[in-house]
Amino acid sequence: MRYPHLFEPIQLNQLKIRNRIVSTAHAEVYADNGMPGERYIRYYEEKARGGVGLAICGGSSPVAKDSPSDWWSSVNLSRDETMEGLSKLAETMHKHGAKIMIQATHMGRRNAWHGFDWPHLVSPSGVREPVHRGNAKTIEIEEIRRIVKDFTKAARRVKASGMDGIEISAAHQHLIDQFWSPRSNFRTDEYGGSLANRMRFGIEVLTAVREEVGRDFCVGLRMCGDEFHEDGLDHETLKEIAQAMSETG
Repeated sequence: MRYPHLFEPIQLNQLKIRNRIVSTAHAEVYADNGMPGERYIRYYEEKARGGVGLAICGGSSPVAKDSPSDWWSSVNLSRDETMEGLSKLAETMHKHGAKIMIQATHMGRRNAWHGFDWPHLVSPSGVREPVHRGNAKTIEIEEIRRIVKDFTKAARRVKASGMDGIEISAAHQHLIDQFWSPRSNFRTDEYGGSLANRMRFGIEVLTAVREEVGRDFCVGLRMCGDEFHEDGLDHETLKEIAQAMSETG
């Protein structure tokens, strides 16, 4: 067999997964008013029926109100009401022997605003994102601290719902890697300048989430391997960042 370990179990922290087949986080666009409804749950149930070991749902699920999601029907992790749907999803996946995690993020400037809960987006330096073209203000220290707490509240909801883990997104120019990248971070305070300073926000998020959920809950980080821009993060720098994130525990 070309991949002899494909159907062998694997251990992630205290989580034992029945095989190495994983459905990674993506934008399903199936959430109902920010919650996993019947269609959403059945979508993932088919993956579990098919034998997937682990599914990571809710690509780019926001942890805060200033990361709008209604316009593309994402799961909203900033509300307690979402927990009921997450509990049903976890129960359904477990019934078929599969594990289920969810991706949590704040998208920062990589978003669009269409008149929802917040008047503006936030980013490390107020630089407008060229694709979605939403206007973003420079995030303030008080907002950074609040968003770190928003991540912990989201993680608490995920764990209390019976989900098997949480994946923090620092990929594809979301807020954490907007801080990492010299393309979008021109700050001169403790969150800008040196690579150590630019990693500060991401480390604060990971550390706070781990403290909230405890040592045994599965916490992952999704990140890119290269930004492919001359003024961006290259592969060697991102390897250095990955090592630093891993060392946080």
